[in-house]
Amino acid sequence: MSAEESTTAHELFWISGSPYAWRVQLALAYKGVSYTSRRMDLAKQENRSPAFLKLNPRGKVPVLKTGNDALYESVAIIAFLDRVHPAVPLFGQTAQEHGRIWQSVSEFENYTRDLFDVEVIRPLLRGYAKDDPEAMRASAAHVYDALSWMERALSITPYLAGDEITAADIVALPNIQMLRRVAVRPEAIEMALGLEDLSARLPALGAWLSRMETMRRYDEAFPPHWRS
Repeated sequence: MSAEESTTAHELFWISGSPYAWRVQLALAYKGVSYTSRRMDLAKQENRSPAFLKLNPRGKVPVLKTGNDALYESVAIIAFLDRVHPAVPLFGQTAQEHGRIWQSVSEFENYTRDLFDVEVIRPLLRGYAKDDPEAMRASAAHVYDALSWMERALSITPYLAGDEITAADIVALPNIQMLRRVAVRPEAIEMALGLEDLSARLPALGAWLSRMETMRRYDEAFPPHWRS
């Protein structure tokens, strides 16, 4: 452990169920990094308080406060943690590994996440999915296209960027778990979106999900309100 690592104290501001906060919690847990938890209450709009807006003017979680410095945006936080706590690397150890991991992170962020987040998850969470069932079914079909690169990658290696868990897996997992969660809602089943069992059509992805759910300290990072 480096001198920097041994004296670093972190505070994590998060909201239960936020996939972006969950990413950082998974990274902290997997690396075995201790931190002070600052769970925020969305119903009370604590993320819009003047004190929090000083940490992140966008009013979003996660925020990692280290000393007097505050950092937001989940992937940036994970990259920061990987430099401060390098003992369990999430961005590789060689230039080639580093590039491959960032490639997978970028593919998920740029070509995969927004499609199902904007077109499927948000309508189901916000109650307007049934306004246009045909559009929802078309979006659900596109989800499988968006996930196809992951299925190909996971048919070759057990994790998205190789043989070990990396930042690419930790970035993708919470958003896909959120998709799975909303896909079994009664309205999603009623509209026959066909997303309730991703592993039936994407077996390599399904096997990856099972592996990820057994990752070190996964349960510690699991969103508390999802347990009920």
